[in-house]
Amino acid sequence: MKASTRWVVVGVYTVCIFAATPFLPNLIRLASSRWSSRGVSHFVLIVEISIALLFLVLASGLLIYGKKRSFLFLTSMAGIFLLSFILYQFLPNPYEFTHLPEYAVLSMLIVWALDKSKWKKAGLVKEKKLRYAIFKNSYFISSSITGIVGTVDEIYQHFLPRRYFTVYDIFLNILGGILGVLIVWGIKR
Repeated sequence: MKASTRWVVVGVYTVCIFAATPFLPNLIRLASSRWSSRGVSHFVLIVEISIALLFLVLASGLLIYGKKRSFLFLTSMAGIFLLSFILYQFLPNPYEFTHLPEYAVLSMLIVWALDKSKWKKAGLVKEKKLRYAIFKNSYFISSSITGIVGTVDEIYQHFLPRRYFTVYDIFLNILGGILGVLIVWGIKR
């Protein structure tokens, strides 16, 4: 996949985050009017488990076609969602925990978009110092971009009705980004 196409995927995912943000309180309120608080929690869990299963199905398909790197990538993304399911049970406000997998996936997509081999093949990077500065620090760049997007998302929420700016959510967004980078780093090692 071309480097520019990878960035389009990152952009689409980021737009989806911002597009869904205004509607989440209405969705939770609708669910709360129909189900108990516990029922709403189960609904959120079902959504996360469904996403994890989707990633596992995609990973299985890629494994069948011999694309091991893609298999590991998708499997780790599914693992993030399944881990959030387990930890979700122990949090006082479990809805906040959805920030971790959301931003872990974003940081993984950014690392994927910064893949140096694709840029080198395309001839986009020729200067040795620039290549070192960008690609030796792709994990730092990914974490930084994820942190910026997470912060902008919280600022955006400040201006929306029934949404609030919280530093705690920024912390969870950044933590999710670091988690995603660590997973990618672990896979590549």
